[in-house]
Amino acid sequence: MPEACSVLIDFNEAGLDLDRADLENFLLTIAHEMESGDLVQSARLARDEDVPETAKSGAAAFLMGILTTEINRKNLGKLMDYLGNLRYGKTLTLSGEMDGMTYNIEYRNKQELDQAADTIERLANLRVRIREQQTKVEPSKPQEK
Repeated sequence: MPEACSVLIDFNEAGLDLDRADLENFLLTIAHEMESGDLVQSARLARDEDVPETAKSGAAAFLMGILTTEINRKNLGKLMDYLGNLRYGKTLTLSGEMDGMTYNIEYRNKQELDQAADTIERLANLRVRIREQQTKVEPSKPQEK
C-alpha cells in the first residue's frame, strides 16, 4: 500500500479577494472536488493543531484559507497538477523536510513540477502555498540626448 502523508494547502496568498464566508465555501468546494476526484483520501478545513509551530507566522497564524489533506504519495504529482490548473497563472510553492533540512520548491508549470518529482517524493511535513505571481518591473533607463 502506498505511503500516506499529510499536506497543508494554503490559499492565503492566492489573491482570491473573498470574504470569510466565500473563502470557506471555496475551500469546501475544492476539498470536495479533490476527494471525489480521488486526488486525496480526505480534505478538510485546517485547525490550529494541523499547522506545525514552525509554519505559523506569529500573531497572524489563524487558519483562514488553509486545507489539510491526507494523500497517497503516488497522487502527490496529480494533486499539484490539479492545483496548478485550478489557479492557472499562480506560483505554487511546495515546502517540506528531508534529512533534517527544509526544502522549498517553487514552480509555475508542469515541466518544473516534473523536474522536482524525485525530491518531492522524499519530502515530509508537506505544505503547498498558492500565491499570485510577482511581476518584476524593470526600472526605466534614462534616455540619452
